[in-house]
Amino acid sequence: MPHPSEEQLLRYSDGELPGRNAGQVQSHLKACWQCRTNLDEMEEAVAASVRYRTSVLQRHLPAPPAPWADIYRSFAEIDAATPAPSFADRLLGALAWPVHHPRKWVPVAVAAMLLAGLFYRYRVTPSVQAAALLRKAILASDTHAVKPHLLRIRTKGNSVTRRTGSSQALAASASEKETLNSLQTLFTSAKYNWDDPLSARSFSAWRNQLPSKQDQVTETSGSYRIRTETESGDLLEADLQLSAADLQPIEGRFSFRNADWVEITALPDQAEPVAAATIPSLPEIHATLPAEPKPSTEITPSSLTPAAGDELRVLTALHQLGADLGDPVELSRTEHEIIVSGVGIPPARRQEIETALNGLPNVVVRFANAPAATVPARTVIADAQPNGPLQSQIAEQVGGRAHFDELAAQVLDRSEQLMARVYALRRIEERFPAAVVAQLSPEDLGTLRRLQREHTAALRQQVVELEQLLQPVGHASGLSEARQGLDPPLFQSARRVEKLLAVVFGAAPPDDAANTSQLPAQLMSAVTELRANVEAYDHLLAKTER
Repeated sequence: MPHPSEEQLLRYSDGELPGRNAGQVQSHLKACWQCRTNLDEMEEAVAASVRYRTSVLQRHLPAPPAPWADIYRSFAEIDAATPAPSFADRLLGALAWPVHHPRKWVPVAVAAMLLAGLFYRYRVTPSVQAAALLRKAILASDTHAVKPHLLRIRTKGNSVTRRTGSSQALAASASEKETLNSLQTLFTSAKYNWDDPLSARSFSAWRNQLPSKQDQVTETSGSYRIRTETESGDLLEADLQLSAADLQPIEGRFSFRNADWVEITALPDQAEPVAAATIPSLPEIHATLPAEPKPSTEITPSSLTPAAGDELRVLTALHQLGADLGDPVELSRTEHEIIVSGVGIPPARRQEIETALNGLPNVVVRFANAPAATVPARTVIADAQPNGPLQSQIAEQVGGRAHFDELAAQVLDRSEQLMARVYALRRIEERFPAAVVAQLSPEDLGTLRRLQREHTAALRQQVVELEQLLQPVGHASGLSEARQGLDPPLFQSARRVEKLLAVVFGAAPPDDAANTSQLPAQLMSAVTELRANVEAYDHLLAKTER
């Protein structure tokens, strides 16, 4: 500290400085001869003044006209006469203090609110924005053709090109193959999907399993950038850049704990798309593919013709793994065998399915790494209006844009789970029509109904949870009671809910002739109708079990 002033030294000598300032002056005096000398001279002057007053001045002063009164006795009498305040008085005084002293507490309250707002803005809001943006990017990727694409991968010392999927056939040399193998080990150790590392789905899956993370979302010219940092795991930082036009990944950067870094860039695919009129079905694709020479992937069928019960047991085994809820698994039955096929399934998932089906009669498992056929794309999410007037109205109702994005992510995720159940029920009805059900044994019929009831129970619970999430939307629409009277089949009813959810929450564009102000009411009505259809479907299943 600088040299203390004479006033500070005098107050220090008199013991009038606060504790912290007195400690600073004391520390300074230990190292400063000049200030110690000044302090000694001041104390000597004070001592001389005291000696003069005692020895000289006091002798020549006249005697006081009267003794001084003891004011402390009067203070004691006042304290004794005044009753101690009660607890209620003290409480009322504490509550009244902010009213009488606004200048003291208002700045503190404003500062606390600003700090809370800054914390939410820079810590909570980016996480909500990242989750919502990734969710929309996943929906956008689902609207595009599903096909492997080229990636340019650059590390500290290498640059290689590969195609998404488990195949690494594009490695031109042994060194490139070794580089890809080492990178696969690195990503697998970090629990990051190596089959398709440059995708919103893989990024979101890695981000969701982190126990702690810090997100940052920035918008640049023509793109969004999501950066997630964490202290857990081998992958410390991941950066994903998405195109603002269609939310497709452009590039990504990954920084690992061992100081390695990987940059991945999407390359334009030169393959010509297949015309919609010439798209083969999935069984036709598998018929043109050579069977993989793995003993574990093909189970030799018996000489018996497979029955519907055998197919039902295969379906039950897939259901126990959850492979009937989104995995690209196709089930078909020929004259001599039941074929379980799929394209682009990760190796670990393949092994689970093959193990579950091993031992079932007349079953052949055929998984392939070949790209799936190009299918016509649905409406691109870039045409949607996530910040339209309807979304702004709902955001105001639920407490702001950040809460709206969080609600949209939850609702759209619940919609995907719900539709997975609906599609599973539809596939069961297609595979087991009334004529086939009539041929089932009582045991197989019980298995079929139990399978359907499990899907229906989960579907009913998902619809209830969806209704609870959509309560703010119902308030925003001013809808007091859902419109009744419509009763479409279960699948069409669910598809209507899925479409309305996507439009209301900005994941899909509305119809040109649609009145957006009526969409929330239509959505609530559609959800109510879906719940009624699920209950009717469950009641019908219960009747067939009697």
